[in-house]
Amino acid sequence: MIKNVVFDLGRVLVEFDPAAYLRSFGFSDEKVQTLLGVIFGEDWNLHDRGDYKTVDDLSAALIKKYPSLKKDIETVLTGDWVKIHYLKTDTADYLFELKGRGYKIFILSNLSVESYEFISKYPFFSLIDGGVFSYQENCCKPEAKIYKTLISRYSLIPEETVFIDDNKINVEAAREFGIHSVLFTSLDEVRAEVENLF
Repeated sequence: MIKNVVFDLGRVLVEFDPAAYLRSFGFSDEKVQTLLGVIFGEDWNLHDRGDYKTVDDLSAALIKKYPSLKKDIETVLTGDWVKIHYLKTDTADYLFELKGRGYKIFILSNLSVESYEFISKYPFFSLIDGGVFSYQENCCKPEAKIYKTLISRYSLIPEETVFIDDNKINVEAAREFGIHSVLFTSLDEVRAEVENLF
């Protein structure tokens, strides 16, 4: 019997579209592709892990690596960059529904401290029973440590838990721990799979 539902954040509860964000600055398609690789690549993941403590640290590291892109990097990573995230209202409504039906709700997400501070202001956050966030743990999905932390911290029984994530690798990693896992493609498909598990 499923008792716990674990949600990813990015592209599940909160939209995250770096390409669209970069296009909003008027960059050419070629520049968008360049900046996707430079800003939203490995160093972005290190920021999610907490290796870079702040977005300023990330920006400084990127500028050191790519000095010719200094102006573009500063443009993208200053001001209201956290607004790259915006609520997926349909999935949030489903979370509210599940909570109302008595399921415990958890979050397991790769994200930076600034992203956490922005997203945690959304109303659905007040309903969660717990969460594990990469920047706090210094590890990211699909590393085993982050799943072990979720299970142990909240005494979850994997067979009573379903995990929803948009990344196939993360879903497969959760299954290694016996957690029922659903790949997020669309809410309708996720709802059908999750309800079938219930």
